[in-house]
Amino acid sequence: MRNIFLMTLLLAAPSAQAEDIIRCNEHGAVVTLADNTVLYLGKNCDAAREGGGAGYWWNAASFLGVEIAGKTYMVAEGTGIDCLPFCSLPD
Repeated sequence: MRNIFLMTLLLAAPSAQAEDIIRCNEHGAVVTLADNTVLYLGKNCDAAREGGGAGYWWNAASFLGVEIAGKTYMVAEGTGIDCLPFCSLPD
């Protein structure tokens, strides 16, 4: 049921645009979305948003999903970002 709920949220989530910037670092990656939202994605599938909020990220078929403080983001970067491991959707 949770998976269906999250997939529904993702359909309404803002998708990544060509202006998105992804930078790898020793802790994982920093993603700056087209709307200037900055997401920090950790190597342990953890996530945070600049300005507050923590959550997790996961790989899906053609995008990377991020949920932070009840808000879902979609980073359309294929199946992953080179500097991050594969993370599945938590149960």
